[in-house]
This record gives sequence, C-alpha cells and structure tokens, in this order.
Amino acid sequence: MRRRDPNITGLTRKTAPAAAFLADADVHGHLRLPMTGSPPAPVDADLVAAYVAAAEAHLDGANGVLGRALVTQAWEMTLARFPRPGQHFIEVPLPPLQDVTSITYVNEAGQTQALSASTYHVIEDATGPARIVLAYGKTWPATRCQAEAVTITFTAGYGNTPADVPAPLRAAGLLMVADMYEHREAQVAGVSIADNVTVQRLLAPYRMG
Repeated sequence: MRRRDPNITGLTRKTAPAAAFLADADVHGHLRLPMTGSPPAPVDADLVAAYVAAAEAHLDGANGVLGRALVTQAWEMTLARFPRPGQHFIEVPLPPLQDVTSITYVNEAGQTQALSASTYHVIEDATGPARIVLAYGKTWPATRCQAEAVTITFTAGYGNTPADVPAPLRAAGLLMVADMYEHREAQVAGVSIADNVTVQRLLAPYRMG
C-alpha cells in the first residue's frame, strides 16, 4: 500500500461492504465443488467462505495491499489540520471515490463546524486517489491545534456487487482462493508453495504503490 499522508491521523471504516468481492456462484464454479445434502449445497462452503474473506482482507481497504476499496464501503478520515498555504488539496485515499459525504472541523474556539460544500470541490481520478480542492476565492478555515481537527467522511468502492469489481481483481481473487483451498496442508514436508505469478500480474495495474 502507498505511503499515507502524514497529516492523516486516523482512517476508520464505518460501514463494511454489503457483499464479498467474489460471488459464491463464481467461487464454487471455479473450484468445481460437488453438491451434497438436501437441499443441495456445495461441499466445504464454510471453509471456502473463510478463504474468500481472507483474500478480501489481503486486498481490500486501508490494510490491503492494493490500497483500494473494492465493494462499496464508508470511511472516516481525520486530519491534524487543513492544508497550509501552498498545499492546494487534500488527497482522499482508497480509490475509487464515490462521494465525499461531509467535512467537519474543530474551530479555534473548540466548536465543531460543518464545512460548506461551496468551499471545495472534488476532482476525481479514474485510476488513483481523488483530491479535495478549494473552490475559487475560498480559503481553508483555521482549526484548533489537535490531532483530529478535521474529519472527512466518504464512500469508496467500485459498486455494490461483486460484478462491479474489475474482472482482473476478481480473477486474482479466484486464483488466491483456489491456492488456499488446494494447499490446505502447505506445511507438509516436501510441499513448496510459490507466489502465483498470474495473481501478481493481475493485481499489478491496481496497486497504489
């Protein structure tokens, strides 16, 4: 994940994705899991779900290797201050950005204020972080000197369903899950598990650094 702006004092997910980044049908089909029971269900479904969650944790969010949000989720970012003179924007992590919900700040009197949406606008980037910049003729307000003087809430992710996540990321996820499923005994003597080159190639264009 790319290095975080030192002005960021906190980054917390407030609302988790409503769905995993891989659809059950796609995962079960990729693994060719037989059906069993009544009503019929794929074998090892709970185990596979755990592997999907592990793959998602590895890729998604603030701790993920991609530095991105996959399925739609809400975040709260806190800053020590607004940009200083000469610093023209606030970078919003975890692209792709869907919406900046609100910006609040603690003024010099210690009161929490909402920053008017007319004060700024958002410049989106199809491949990287969006930027919050001042509107023409506006200035950033003064804040109290404290670690969490500015709070920005935002929604990020490709969409609400697995189908909205780019195909290369879903393909990489399927390969990761298959590796975990096939190599459950990776510590057995004589078994050597190498990095999956295809997974790395699929992820490479989406890594934030």
